[in-house]
Amino acid sequence: MATPFYSDDYATLALDENIPCIRLVLNGVPRHSEHYATIQAKRLELMRNEIGNFPRLHMLTDSRNAGPVLDEDVAHFKSVIMPAMEQSGIRYLAIVMPAGKFTRLTIQEMTEETKVMTVRYFDLLSDAESWLMQMKGK
Repeated sequence: MATPFYSDDYATLALDENIPCIRLVLNGVPRHSEHYATIQAKRLELMRNEIGNFPRLHMLTDSRNAGPVLDEDVAHFKSVIMPAMEQSGIRYLAIVMPAGKFTRLTIQEMTEETKVMTVRYFDLLSDAESWLMQMKGK
């Protein structure tokens, strides 16, 4: 069962204690770059609040219904969000991919330069959850 943390028309953030992971569900596109940055800041806030409560906390992004983001949002994610996750101790990120090829490519570009985090892409939410469960003790 996921505990809600933040929700708006674009994103829903929750803590899933069973995996454990920060679960981000995206729907459509952010209203503007500041909106995108706010969602990512909320994700980091939840991560920082909860990371000490679990031996290993993971990230799960459900992008099945996500649309593309702007180049400046990609740059922000790569230069600020990913490094902050890695510095906090996040080691596994599962991403459920959308059907659209352009958005898929954008997501891969956003996550291709990780230093210590392993990123895996999935077509099914259940496969992403299963993989993160396997990473529970790693």
